[in-house]
Amino acid sequence: MSQATKSPTTPRLHYASAGAVRQRPTPPANLRLPADMADAIAELCTLTTYAADGFTYTDRMMAACKAIADRSGPAAIAACLARDAERERAIIRR
Repeated sequence: MSQATKSPTTPRLHYASAGAVRQRPTPPANLRLPADMADAIAELCTLTTYAADGFTYTDRMMAACKAIADRSGPAAIAACLARDAERERAIIRR
């Protein structure tokens, strides 16, 4: 695995072994959710981490997830879906 070095002045990562520079995604700024959505996200995170037998998403969880996802633009959504598809293919190839 290549080692990345962080530029102190730009949001870029430089991978020395590949000679490539990749733009780091910008994190959402000041994510503010109503209390009920924050509670739904906390529940979702807890279930994702600790529910060994799986769990059912509630409408409240889905609404909270959609509210967060909708903050991203179309390009960020497409990039996220592409990364997920690549991860899935990598798991299947194992």
